[in-house]
Amino acid sequence: MYNYFFWHYTDGTRKYLEIWRNYFEFFWRFFSVKMLLKTLFWPWKRDITRHGRGFDFQEFFQVAAFNAIARIMGAITKLTAIVFCLLLECLTIVLGAVFFAVWLFLPVVIFAFLLLGIKAVFALNFLDVIIMFVLAGSLYWLPGLFYSISQKKFPSELSLAEMMKEEWFDLVWIRAGIESEQGRGANLAKLPNLLKTNDIEEEEFNHIVNWVARQYEARERARRFWRRENLLAERGIGKDWIYGYSVHLDLVSKALHFSKKEEYQLIGRENEVEAIERVLSRAEENNALVVGDLGVGKKTIIKKFAELIYRGNVLPTLSYKRVLELDMGAVMAGSANTSEMEARLRLIMDEAVMAGNIILVIDNFHNYIGPQTGVGKIDVSGALTPYLASHHIQIIGITTYDGLHKKIETTPGLLKYFEKVEIKELEEDKTILILEDAASSMEGRTDVRVTYKALKEIISKSGQYFADIAMPERAIDLLDEALVYVATKTGDKMLEIKHVDLIISQKTEIPVGEVVMEEKEKLSRLEDILHRRLINQEEAVKDIASAMRRARLGVAEKKRPIGSFLFLGPTGVGKTETAKTLAEAYFGKEERMIRLDMSEYQNLYDINRLIGASEEEPGHLTTAVREDPFTLLLLDEIEKAHPNILNLFLQVLDEGWLTDFAGRKVSFRNVIIIATSNAGAELIREMVGQGLNLAVEKERLLDFLQSNNIFRPEFMNRFDGVVVFHPLTKDHLLKVAELMLRGLNKRLAEQKMAVVITAPLLKKVVELGYDPQYGARPMRRVIQDKIEDLISRKILDGSLQKGQSIEIKPEEI
Repeated sequence: MYNYFFWHYTDGTRKYLEIWRNYFEFFWRFFSVKMLLKTLFWPWKRDITRHGRGFDFQEFFQVAAFNAIARIMGAITKLTAIVFCLLLECLTIVLGAVFFAVWLFLPVVIFAFLLLGIKAVFALNFLDVIIMFVLAGSLYWLPGLFYSISQKKFPSELSLAEMMKEEWFDLVWIRAGIESEQGRGANLAKLPNLLKTNDIEEEEFNHIVNWVARQYEARERARRFWRRENLLAERGIGKDWIYGYSVHLDLVSKALHFSKKEEYQLIGRENEVEAIERVLSRAEENNALVVGDLGVGKKTIIKKFAELIYRGNVLPTLSYKRVLELDMGAVMAGSANTSEMEARLRLIMDEAVMAGNIILVIDNFHNYIGPQTGVGKIDVSGALTPYLASHHIQIIGITTYDGLHKKIETTPGLLKYFEKVEIKELEEDKTILILEDAASSMEGRTDVRVTYKALKEIISKSGQYFADIAMPERAIDLLDEALVYVATKTGDKMLEIKHVDLIISQKTEIPVGEVVMEEKEKLSRLEDILHRRLINQEEAVKDIASAMRRARLGVAEKKRPIGSFLFLGPTGVGKTETAKTLAEAYFGKEERMIRLDMSEYQNLYDINRLIGASEEEPGHLTTAVREDPFTLLLLDEIEKAHPNILNLFLQVLDEGWLTDFAGRKVSFRNVIIIATSNAGAELIREMVGQGLNLAVEKERLLDFLQSNNIFRPEFMNRFDGVVVFHPLTKDHLLKVAELMLRGLNKRLAEQKMAVVITAPLLKKVVELGYDPQYGARPMRRVIQDKIEDLISRKILDGSLQKGQSIEIKPEEI
């Protein structure tokens, strides 16, 4: 009781006076009294009439009368609001003073009733006891409620030991992936062992505590509606009364408001919002051009700026502005041609100018500036430019770097009206804060809780596998997809790392996450698997298997391609077959391969065929990788490409990305790159003929390639490995022929037929198909032209039917 009385006359009294002052300030701001007094005799909603040319007394009198009525109507409405506000202010003063007097004497009255109740106890007058204590309790209820609220500390005011005793701390254990019962039994002394048992770093745990505590405190502060920041955040009335109507504009636009569900996305963007505010507050060149990559949150930042205006937390020059997003599609939809569309746009812009408080947001601004082709694109720069210099309307254009350079910068005289505000991709430490708030918002929709480790996995893997979209959008999209999956496809109530990895595996069709036993065995005996389709080439198999293991187990550099190899060797020794085998082993099927014949890129201008020259002529390479970023890229006969094209691949091999003609980055970080070359084939044959070990003599071959200016050292050094393929001997060719015939039998198995593979048949295939210049490559043609044709003829004449095998004699082919 003593604590309460002490609080009542110290902090309690101070808080009462603060709340009293807050409501007094709230009513003044809510009714916009200062602004209404300043514009008391302005026309209502700027609704004025102007007379035409010449002088007509009747027209002059009608115009003057109409404008006078508009001013009188505006004054009456504003005076009504001002008077009502003053009445509320007076009521606040009177009631505030009365309640303050009651507040001062309330403890004395409560104490008196308690004493009377105690006295009645000794007098055994139980009815008086009940009455006195009920009266004391009733008087104590409201101040007692505020006392209990004021004694409840925010998380930022508590130590970790104190926070661990709070009910809301249960969510910390859930986010950490620790059983709640196990967490509740912990204290500071037991915490280190508990974290170690659950494989949680102390830094991670502190981050989880901050995540839960920050959101809990934000909710608690928002619930205390009497606080100044909560009261003054209300929009109020009267702010639009001095600005004009925008009937036509409202039909093709929408007000940008920043809903609480989206607020999580604005962490770490304060500087960008302030930059937009500064630009739009200027007297000249006060239009903003917001520039950034897809997914960085350009429109979200503008929404936050609009919300600040809505709440009145901006510079005075912007206090009464309306931020509207213009739907250019709706503007174009009602127009039959370009002239009609421009006329409609001018009508809308004139209306916005007359309104006087419009900030117009145009998304994909580049689609409406300069020469345009395609659906939904049109050049309106001619109609728009005259309004950019107006003081009565401001424009925020949203564009990409590509749109800025290709359209806006090339339009004469346009950029001088704008100030660029660049939006860069967020760093991971800020992205995870956004993701934490996003998780809390999405959990209510799916009834699935999100663990901190799952969030870290989302950020890490979204950057690794979906780099074409910027942060934070790619991480938020993956989080949303993972939560929906857990809620609809599993019975789990927690989003964990395994769920995130499963979603990514389904989207990319490649294994992601923890390696299961079956896959461990596959990775361990990868050399054996590759040798099922590759004959000889021990070095190639070893290097490839090593690179795949490093990539799958997360040991390899994640900012480079999965693996990159330069295959050197004569034609027909298995370089291309190795690439197909690798595509099947890593990506699931050999069709997931992009093959470029580099002999078609021998001229300098051929670089445009790779990276594109325009929207109508996109690049073969950049388009293919953008459409399938999880693939094997085979650069066949790389030595025949122009030297400048080889330089293009230096960045790809080193940094894992390439810029296309439009300045867009294309990620190669989930691509295996294999370049093949016949350069030095004669030297390889010579060394094999001399019985030299190619692995030992590799440096001699590389020196030959450099000294003859076939490849520069910096180009070859960018590859993870340079692999020399051995020419095939007759024994090797027999094994290759056997592999090819087994492939034929796989195709025949669909018809329940088979070829009996015999030694004489293999020798005949090698005899007919071996060519010293082309290696084993002609044997495939022999099998196709001789054996497959023979089988087709036997099926036609009925000598080979389903369920039968055929033994082909050498003389038959």
